[in-house]
Amino acid sequence: MAPKHKTSLKRDKPLEQCAVFGIACNDITYSVSKLLYSGLISQQHRGQESTGISILKTGGRIFTYKKKGLVSTVLNDKVLSKLWGNVGIGHNRYATTGAQEFESPDYMQPFHFNNNEIEFSLAFNGTIPNYTEIKQNLEEKGRIFVTNTDTEVIAQLIASIALRTEGWPNILKTASSSLDGSYSLLILTAEGDIYAIRDPLGFKPLCIGELKTEERHHYIVSSESCGIDVLGGKIIRDVEPGEILHLSHQKGIHSEMVLKSERTALCQFEFVYFSRPDSIIDGVSVAQTRLQLGINLAKNDPLLDDPKFKENTIVVPVPDSGRSVAVGYAQEAKLPYVEGLMKNRYVWRTFIMPGQKNREAAVKEKLNPIKAFVKGKNVIILDDSIVRGTTTEKIINLIREAGAITVNVRISCPPVIRPCYMGIDFPTTSELIAGRFKNLYGEENYIEEIRKKIGADSLRYQTIDDLVSAIGKSKNQLCMACLTGEYPLKSVNKIIEMERAISSDRN
Repeated sequence: MAPKHKTSLKRDKPLEQCAVFGIACNDITYSVSKLLYSGLISQQHRGQESTGISILKTGGRIFTYKKKGLVSTVLNDKVLSKLWGNVGIGHNRYATTGAQEFESPDYMQPFHFNNNEIEFSLAFNGTIPNYTEIKQNLEEKGRIFVTNTDTEVIAQLIASIALRTEGWPNILKTASSSLDGSYSLLILTAEGDIYAIRDPLGFKPLCIGELKTEERHHYIVSSESCGIDVLGGKIIRDVEPGEILHLSHQKGIHSEMVLKSERTALCQFEFVYFSRPDSIIDGVSVAQTRLQLGINLAKNDPLLDDPKFKENTIVVPVPDSGRSVAVGYAQEAKLPYVEGLMKNRYVWRTFIMPGQKNREAAVKEKLNPIKAFVKGKNVIILDDSIVRGTTTEKIINLIREAGAITVNVRISCPPVIRPCYMGIDFPTTSELIAGRFKNLYGEENYIEEIRKKIGADSLRYQTIDDLVSAIGKSKNQLCMACLTGEYPLKSVNKIIEMERAISSDRN
């Protein structure tokens, strides 16, 4: 998880923060480092700032290697050749800042905790809104912190509980009861065990699998099922919300306990944007969901009622997450699907470049319309979301300049009106175009005002009901706080009340 701080860097897409991956092999002579590499690189989309692995050495000591950069750069063959061990965990990180102090290895994961009492390594995806309260309690006990992250707070909490509690399952159960947040968490112990924990509401995905060969048996845990698929493994199931799962190279996989909750709150953006299309999250196909999101948009689009409009219309995805949605839309609308935007895959992280002119130039570098396809056409572009709106506006201008007659925008997610406190790097309400415009223009008019602002000929969002139906879960099983303003965590509602009180006092 990224450090807790504000940032002025502008983004036009939500950022997920981190992937976790772990593997245990029953053959103590076998090294899992290359498998950790494969599992992490399959989830590179969840974190591109830094990567690292912790691996159990012979003799029960943990060795951790982590560095800024992509998986293929950090965990090259020269590095992996020196990392031997049959049990290990890994992590990909998405930081929310470029500040130099946060480039320190102390802020990268896995977080290796080692003092005179206990040793373990921790890989974490999520956020703990009540971490400051926990940190203050630990500081009162004399604990000293070297970072400003909730990851270190979790590690210090676990180590402190271990002083008075026997057995890792009981330690982790006690720790989980103190953490009010969203998380998928892996612990590698000096005894050679991996514990996988998912928060009681199940915000973040986590699944388990196995890989059997004639020589050995591997047990796998991964943020996404694609991490298991890439190894040729078999997906067993998802880790249940609130479950503490034990992966042992000697005993296999078994559940230690499940902390039940009245509801679940799986992040809807896993299906809209974050997860790889080939992943299955809590039994739901990401690719099939995105296809259905496109179908739903087409079913409810009044533009398609005009036969003359359809005669000269193409459906164009904004690559890459708009592709599946555009396919579904085109199929339902019986319109041509056209790759009308070419993406330069060698331009990286343009969405966090400082300065409006730099960001606008970066859009041109990253996306270029194919004039031969869009000239003289009514273009319907499909994208996953609009956060600030600046990138969408620039894409519309590019397509219009390429000769399109009209440019019509369809968004697979409902309007994002509120910030996320559960581990997604959404900006404040005032920076969200839908949140700001809803406050300015009201429920009836704000989408039309967004359309004017981005320069589209028409604009339609997915409805919340159609989003829920496409995923195939109930509203009580999903977190849609960024769409509704209804937050499922007590600690978040407490933070919001404090922010409102501060704002009221200022006014």
